[in-house]
Amino acid sequence: MIRQIESIARIGGQVHLPGSKSVTHRALLIAALADGESRIRNPLRAEDTLLTAQALEQLGVELLWEQDAVRVRPPKLRWSEPAAPVQLGNSGTSMRLLAGFLAAGRGRFVLDGTDRLRERPIGPVLEGLAEQGVRGHFLGQGGYPPVEMVTTGLQGGEIEIDARQSSQFLSSILVVAPCAPRDMVVSWMEPVASLPYVHLTLAMLEQWGVTYHWLGSNRVRIPAPQVYRAQDYLVEGDCSSASYWWAAAAITGGEIVTAPVTSEALQGDCRFLEVLERMGCTIHWGEKSVRVQGPERLNALDLDMNAMPDMVPTLAVVAAFAEGTTRIHNVAHLRIKESDRIAVVAMELSKLGVVVKELPDGLVIRGGGARGAAIESHNDHRIAMAFAIAGLRIPGLTIHGAEAVAKSYPTFWEEFTRVAHEPQERPGLPLCHALA
Repeated sequence: MIRQIESIARIGGQVHLPGSKSVTHRALLIAALADGESRIRNPLRAEDTLLTAQALEQLGVELLWEQDAVRVRPPKLRWSEPAAPVQLGNSGTSMRLLAGFLAAGRGRFVLDGTDRLRERPIGPVLEGLAEQGVRGHFLGQGGYPPVEMVTTGLQGGEIEIDARQSSQFLSSILVVAPCAPRDMVVSWMEPVASLPYVHLTLAMLEQWGVTYHWLGSNRVRIPAPQVYRAQDYLVEGDCSSASYWWAAAAITGGEIVTAPVTSEALQGDCRFLEVLERMGCTIHWGEKSVRVQGPERLNALDLDMNAMPDMVPTLAVVAAFAEGTTRIHNVAHLRIKESDRIAVVAMELSKLGVVVKELPDGLVIRGGGARGAAIESHNDHRIAMAFAIAGLRIPGLTIHGAEAVAKSYPTFWEEFTRVAHEPQERPGLPLCHALA
C-alpha cells in the first residue's frame, strides 16, 4: 500500500492513544499464569500482540474478547501441545517472551515465524533456560528460530542471562520466575540493551502481586513459588505510538495533546519527551494527558539512545529538521529489529536529501535540506510512521509499504488523516482528561 502524505503548516489537535504494546504482551502472559480469570482493559489489538494472544490460545489459554477488554482464563500451567509449530510472524517480543513462558509447564513445543524473525536472535533465552533443565534445539541456524523446546517445568535456583542484545531475553525469564518450585536468583551481563523494559517488567510483577529483591545492580532474587493475583488491569497508553505525534508538533512548530498518558507511565519511551524538551519543545503535563508544543527552531543534540532504541527512527526524522548535527549512538541492537533500523534510517533519510552518516552503533545527521521522496517502509512499522511525520513538513513524500503500521498501531493512518486536517485552535489546546 502506498500513502501520499500532504504537508501542512502546523499540526494541532488531540490524539487518543492505543494501549501500550509492551504492557499488553506482558499482561497477556502474566494473566495466563495467574490464579484465576483476569480482565485486561485497553489492550492493544494489533498484529504483534494478537500473535501472542493466538499463541496462548494454541497453548490452551482461553481468551474472551470484549469491545475494549479481554478476559484471560489460565489453564493452571497445563499447556496444550500444538501439533504444528506456533507461528509468531515477525514478533521478536512474542518469540522471546513465550520461550520463557513455556518453561513453566510441560511438553514439547516448536516456535517459528517469518524469514525476518529467523534472523532475530533467541539464543540467550534458551541458553539460560538450559540451566533450568529445558532442552532447546535450533532447527535452522544456531541461536535463531525456529526452535524446539522440551520442558518439564522450572527448577529454580541460579540463572544468568546475556541481555546485551535485547532486554527481552531477561524479561522472558523474569516473567516466569515466580512459577519455579523454589527461589530463583536471576543475574545478567551488563550493559543491558533497553534497560527500562526490564524495570517495566519488574514493575508489572509487583502490580500482579509478586515480590522480588535486588541483590545488586544486575541481580534479582524472586521468592518462589509465588502466584500472580488475577485482577482487573488497565493497560496504559502507548508512549511509542505517542512519539510520532510529539514529533509532528516538534517539526511543524504546532501543538498536540496525547492521552491517556501520565508522567508516572511505566514505559521508558516516555522519556523521549525529555529529548524533545532539550531540542526546544515545550511540554505540559495534565492529569492523564500531555501537550507538546514545537519550537521555532530545533536544537541538534548528541544522544546515547540505548535505553529507548525504538525512538531512534522518530528522533532521526526530527533531527533532519534541527539546526546543526545530531549524533545518535550506542544503539547497535537496532540492527536486529523488524529491519536493520540503522541502515534503513540512513538509506531513507538520504532519499530525502539529508546528509547522514551510518555508524556501527548509530547515526550522524546534519539537519536541513529535506525534500520529498518515495520512502520504503521495509515492512517496519516504526519506519513507516516516523517518515510519515516528515511528510507533514515537506511536500511530495510517499510511504510505500504503509500497511506495516498494523504491527503496532492499526488506526495510525485514520488518526493521521484526521489530525492533519483538524481545524487548529489558537492559542493553545485544552489538556484533555481521558480514560479513568
